[in-house]
Amino acid sequence: LGLAQKPMFLVPNSRVLGTAKEFLQLYPAANILAPTEKDFKAKNRKRLMARIATGNWDAVIVGHSSFGLIPVSDETFNGFLQVEIDQLETYITEGKAEGMDTRMLREMEKAKKRLEVKLRDKNAAKRDAGTSFEELGVDLLFVDEAQAFKNLYFPTKMARVAGLPNSESNRAFDLYVKARYLTRRNNGRGVVFATGTPISNTMAEMFNTQRYLAADRLEQLGLSHFDAWAAQFGDTVSSLELAPD
Repeated sequence: LGLAQKPMFLVPNSRVLGTAKEFLQLYPAANILAPTEKDFKAKNRKRLMARIATGNWDAVIVGHSSFGLIPVSDETFNGFLQVEIDQLETYITEGKAEGMDTRMLREMEKAKKRLEVKLRDKNAAKRDAGTSFEELGVDLLFVDEAQAFKNLYFPTKMARVAGLPNSESNRAFDLYVKARYLTRRNNGRGVVFATGTPISNTMAEMFNTQRYLAADRLEQLGLSHFDAWAAQFGDTVSSLELAPD
């Protein structure tokens, strides 16, 4: 685990206890916390967050669904959400000026409204008095079966590209915000994906994987928007997808 002080492992819900057992078989002296869904219930969550934050854990093992119950601060959430809304607004304005396909414009406008609702709901909600993700001290996210988070929406002006996500998965966006927070804190490091199927349908899945793991680097290269990324890599990835085994 390198220099990680408090790694958090995200695994399928049914694998939490099994993963903890396997971890202890490899590292018998390790200090492991593997909370169950019961620990994440509202009445127990505040205590659990405090345990994670104050304990000297060699590994915290959390189920995919439970991970979404760990809140990020309003500042972090609103900041990333506003960036996504602003990007959509830019795409919509440019698309109208360029005569973009009406259906694609409608999809972008729907996506923008969904994000605005998330922003409004977050600001209107009573903030949990418990500890936020940023306060837990987690410095590494190891995501097992990472393909479960691939449905991360992004806008595009490109038509006739199969397999593009047209809806925003709450699970995916939650991981995206937390991954961006960690990689920004750790100079581009801090998130590891493990999956046997990183690409099952289209190159859009590869783009989203890079957004999770190296979003700032994509921005530095001018490739943070799918259209620019696809223009750079689309032919190569399409050829790989069509290549025989």
